[in-house]
Amino acid sequence: MLETLTPTNGHHHRRWVPSAVTFLSTHKTLLIAFWMVFFFTVFYSQRDASPRGLLIFRRAFPPPRQMPKLRPVAFNLTDFGGVGDGVTLNTAAFERAMTAISKLRKTGGGQLNVPPGYWLTAPFNLTSHMTLFLAEGAVILGIDA
Repeated sequence: MLETLTPTNGHHHRRWVPSAVTFLSTHKTLLIAFWMVFFFTVFYSQRDASPRGLLIFRRAFPPPRQMPKLRPVAFNLTDFGGVGDGVTLNTAAFERAMTAISKLRKTGGGQLNVPPGYWLTAPFNLTSHMTLFLAEGAVILGIDA
């Protein structure tokens, strides 16, 4: 004899409920969901932590801010031949800047502004009555010469 299920008895709707609950309660599914939430949270929280971060989350750089003038006279390191490419040695530029600022000691000193970039230099002596101001994104890389 052939037995048929009719839609009115309601049994055919109950089959998917236990299988869906079983699927959602498996350890693999919960682990995958946890890791997806974790990675999204990590990437979202670090989206602008570094300008060299993921391109998806990188924002455009804000316009450069004006460097404050904390002394009567301010110089830029580029005025003395400095190049912030991370390859060029800038020790001579720093030393020329220190010489120029040391001459201003009696008139209130001077300020040396270091623009954004990677400034490679060997050790040099700082002078008195000076302010060394590093702009956001400026990194001084010291080498042993």
